Amino acid sequence: MKTGNTLKILSLALAAGMIFSACGSKEEIKTVATTAEGQEAIDETITVFALGDNLLHMPVVNSGKKEDGTYEYSHLFSKIQPAIKNADMAVIGQESVFGGEELGYSGYPLFNSPSDMGKTLLKEGFDVVLHASNHVLDKMTAGVENTLEFWEDYPHMTVLGINKDKESQREVEIKEIKGAKIALLNYTYGTNGIPLPESKSYLVDLIDEKAIETDCKYAEENADFTIAFMHWGTEYSIRPDKSQQALAKKMCEWGTDLIIGSHPHVIEPVDWIESDNGNKMLVYYSLGNYVSRQLEARNLLGGIANVKLKFDGKKVTIDDYEFLPIVTNYDTAYKNFAVYRLEDYSDKLAKGHGVARHDGAVSVERWENMVEEVFEGYDTHALKYN
Repeated sequence: MKTGNTLKILSLALAAGMIFSACGSKEEIKTVATTAEGQEAIDETITVFALGDNLLHMPVVNSGKKEDGTYEYSHLFSKIQPAIKNADMAVIGQESVFGGEELGYSGYPLFNSPSDMGKTLLKEGFDVVLHASNHVLDKMTAGVENTLEFWEDYPHMTVLGINKDKESQREVEIKEIKGAKIALLNYTYGTNGIPLPESKSYLVDLIDEKAIETDCKYAEENADFTIAFMHWGTEYSIRPDKSQQALAKKMCEWGTDLIIGSHPHVIEPVDWIESDNGNKMLVYYSLGNYVSRQLEARNLLGGIANVKLKFDGKKVTIDDYEFLPIVTNYDTAYKNFAVYRLEDYSDKLAKGHGVARHDGAVSVERWENMVEEVFEGYDTHALKYN
């Protein structure tokens, strides 16, 4: 975990941001006004577009295999574009490691995916990749170290959740976007019982409240806004559990401004939290899976966090936010994978969905009802799907 007092600022080399409707070209969104004192007042829009877990079961892996033996996965993102490329900061949770072909490509229960997925993420416009997950040690330390070695060739990608040494673990990642300093944190609740070697305990950022408190307070002092990406919660629960709620309340008190969660393989609601010291924080408890070959309809319903921030030159605030439901589609042969926004999905596609043989027929209405069940009693302002 990045628990020291070293400040690392990475400049995000994007000229501008995404129009919030997720369409249009990359144009700089900047308004300059004059204050009463005659000084320029900045009004910048910063868009954060975050996807859930990229869960690469072998049918998903094989969907990208080409005749020459390489892999390419743009088909998994084509229905979501151009929102990814247009975002100021596009984020994805990479559930599986890029351990290399020598470790054997594999799916559940011990995942290892082609590093060509990483190349696709770069090509598709992602800026931040999250590697802190319960599957990060599936190929032991070699899997993590090979993943880090792969990313060394692409320094413009911000890699969170795994570290090459103690020094990098102590750094708090801070991106500078349009003049604003955005601190980024990433933790996982565990590693499926696979222990980290004592000599390499720095490899994975685990949830440790003392370390998280240190990170959050450092970020509060040195950044304008803090986003924490949490791999947490109870699998297959559509409600946040007590540990999520308790930790979220503490992180709000420590200065975190936005939490975006994943891990449960299902979506969970969005809510605002206010701590006793007056801090407010928006939390997406779980975006679920971005893509997978799971066999229940609820696991194929995911979400995207679309958050618009405003920077006035002094502070960053949340201006607007959305939860965009998505559906993973595949056929009865577990091929032809694609991810659609629910608003773009159709009953015609649903009729050929391969999940029907395991979990009954699916439809747009069935998934809409699932979304409404999750958000019942929570913040429905975020929900814009029809």
